[in-house]
Amino acid sequence: MQSKKLESFSKRNPKVASLVEKLEEYIRWLAERGIKEVIPRVAAAQLGISEADTLGLLSLFQDAGLVKPRYDLVCKKTNSVLGSFYSLDEVPDNVDCQICGKEHDADDLRVDLVFEIAEGRAANAAA
Repeated sequence: MQSKKLESFSKRNPKVASLVEKLEEYIRWLAERGIKEVIPRVAAAQLGISEADTLGLLSLFQDAGLVKPRYDLVCKKTNSVLGSFYSLDEVPDNVDCQICGKEHDADDLRVDLVFEIAEGRAANAAA
């Protein structure tokens, strides 16, 4: 799964090369189990680093085309995902929840950032 961009980054930044490799292994492990997304806080726990550092690594993987960010709108009351968007610009101001029957605004919603594993890359990772 290693891309040329990640290889180049790892060579220029040997102190974080092991973290890049660990995240790559974790994504491969997920793909082998048919899991198609990376949850940053879970990845951070797996890597033993902060969520902020994990987001930085995931942005490298995004630049390499290995993952794609997705924003899930979640009803705070039911924890149901009400919609998924690939850009914050796409997120509507109000969303109807079919589960609790309420129209939600920004105060009633939680936005979860997840990273989808790129389809072709996931297949290569699992091979």
